[in-house]
Amino acid sequence: MKSPAFASAALALGLAACSSGSPNNPTANTLSVPSNVGSTIPSAPQQDADARRSSLMAAAEPFEALTEQAETASPQKLVELIAKAKASANGASSLLPADASKQLSQRVSNMETAQSNGQPVDVALQSVEAYRLLVSNAGNTGPVPTAVSLLDYSGFRYQADLKAQPARWNDAGKAAAFAQNQWDTLGSQVQDAKLRDQMANKISDMRKAVANRDMKLAMSASTKELDLVDALEKYFNGK
Repeated sequence: MKSPAFASAALALGLAACSSGSPNNPTANTLSVPSNVGSTIPSAPQQDADARRSSLMAAAEPFEALTEQAETASPQKLVELIAKAKASANGASSLLPADASKQLSQRVSNMETAQSNGQPVDVALQSVEAYRLLVSNAGNTGPVPTAVSLLDYSGFRYQADLKAQPARWNDAGKAAAFAQNQWDTLGSQVQDAKLRDQMANKISDMRKAVANRDMKLAMSASTKELDLVDALEKYFNGK
């Protein structure tokens, strides 16, 4: 069962990422959506005792990919990434509580609006919030604690804030504080002292970088934090 601390902390950082004034992208409505984009999320393995968790975590993956690539993808690639994420959201909707399903639908709508307006940073920010909704509602029954996925969310949101023009330092600070909250609940479960110390140090560096408006430190610390999330996933899967 998911810890209430995870859910409440996630909701506290569930901020709408929006901006205005960017010119409309004249190609946004002329790019084609690939015909092979499915309308459902990947099926969970039959032997998986928690199919709902597996399905929601699988549904989150296209949003992770979209968040990572939104600012660098070509216009056509961005349309394809959004289409895949939207298909996952449609498939996952019935697995979510009504309120979460409504929020997910709104995030997808916001993503499409941001893409039409030529605002890739806002596409990324809306996408990462959709990712948070899915992993927060997946349950905490698998080998990898929900907090690990929410550390991933924190790093992605932090980096998207850094790529905005101008950088959204205040929101980056909230993302780093959210990461600290997740680590406070998780760190004692990690017996690998090196891994534990590295993650603690990088989250500290993320917060320090915000305080000093140090872009170089912010990018390096958050990139390492995301790498360490991968290491944490391997650690918990190997226990």
